[in-house]
Amino acid sequence: MSTLLNQSISSNSIAFQNIASGLQGNILKSHGRDNAFHIFLKFKDKAKAKKLLKKVIIPKIISAKQQKINSDAFKQNPRKGFRRFLNFSLSHSGYNFLDIDSAKIPTDQSFRAGSKSQSGSLNDPSILNWQTEFQEDWHAILIIANSSLKILNKLTNSLKKKFTNDIVDFHIEVGAGIRNEAGNHVEHFGYVDGISQPHLLNDKVNSGSISTNNWNPTANLDLALVNDPGGTTTDSFGSYFIFRKLEQNVKKFREAEEKLAETLNISADFAGAQIVGRFRNGNPLIPVEPPQPQSSGKMNDFNYSSDTQSASKCPFHSHIRKTNPRGNGGAESPESEKLHLFPRRGITFGIDFTKSKNHPEKDVGLLFMAYNNNISNQFEFMQRNWANSKSFPFGKPNSPHGIDPIIGQGNDNTGQNHFKTWGDDASIERIKPSIGGFVTMKGGEYFFTPSISFLKSF
Repeated sequence: MSTLLNQSISSNSIAFQNIASGLQGNILKSHGRDNAFHIFLKFKDKAKAKKLLKKVIIPKIISAKQQKINSDAFKQNPRKGFRRFLNFSLSHSGYNFLDIDSAKIPTDQSFRAGSKSQSGSLNDPSILNWQTEFQEDWHAILIIANSSLKILNKLTNSLKKKFTNDIVDFHIEVGAGIRNEAGNHVEHFGYVDGISQPHLLNDKVNSGSISTNNWNPTANLDLALVNDPGGTTTDSFGSYFIFRKLEQNVKKFREAEEKLAETLNISADFAGAQIVGRFRNGNPLIPVEPPQPQSSGKMNDFNYSSDTQSASKCPFHSHIRKTNPRGNGGAESPESEKLHLFPRRGITFGIDFTKSKNHPEKDVGLLFMAYNNNISNQFEFMQRNWANSKSFPFGKPNSPHGIDPIIGQGNDNTGQNHFKTWGDDASIERIKPSIGGFVTMKGGEYFFTPSISFLKSF
């Protein structure tokens, strides 16, 4: 493995320059557009597919270097923010269909087996219950994004004309980012999303715009990047890409919030915060009481070291505590625990009902996307050993406290501890069965986002 991967870097560093032109965008940093089409491709003819990739798609790919150039231009003049973004990833079946030499195919076992092979161990719904399109095996995914939906539609229609019947079948999942009044991205339950991200580029930390007294989000490049075995240059890197469509039942979630609030005689906002670990505006339950307005730079600067006994400040089961225990999970050292994290690149789908009294039961949710160095040790570990676990993180005394109420999968009668008063152990009450079942996995796949040098070798 290249020594470049054993460090965190700045986007202004020589190390970044060494890899950025050959690395696809969106891995080190999100493409940032509010409109994105995720086009799943199934090739029909190998020779024609390769020609399509070489002539039409690969020349349009945005590298990490070009992504930074576009981002800098946008900061200087927002009108230039309408520039399109495009990247491309292959599934294992896609590599095989294109007859790629086996020595050039990434070796991650979960990637090679495919997402469907892991659905049982992750407590996902039966594949027969997945959305029909995801019951198929797709060869590739193409992400096209733009700030302007009009321009995005124009770009996509231009590409679709090339997808003739003898070359490819395709399916499109539309992502449309939604924002609250403060301009922050939120998901359909109404909570600010994407705050707790590993930073593969340490620009914000180095500039001091992110506070790191209690939690440092910087991560080495090898949290997501791997050497691309098909690359033709020394610094050819790619990343394993996870895609899962998660449908949200907003009505069921709101009813659970209200029922919990009534049971404990607390506000619905406080009840929801105990389910998620944050209030809707992004303020975490830790470290202050009552929660105070905070700058975005401090919303991520906390850990659970003051709350490892009975969890009367932030429940053990809360979504953000389950999926990022911040060195206080109790099962591993903080250093080992952090290796299970990964950069997420999700975007919401469906009509924005966050400001409406109409709470949908289906057809809205999150297109969950993430980049991994090792799928088994990152995404699958997080889902199986953290979110789906009834006992993680380990409290003192060591007792089960329920699955993640947001993304935890499986039936759970264990129950979850909630509190009437922040920081008051005596106010904790056990609520049974465990609150959850608001999110349904509709299907997905594992891909690899290869180096640009590999793609140019077609």
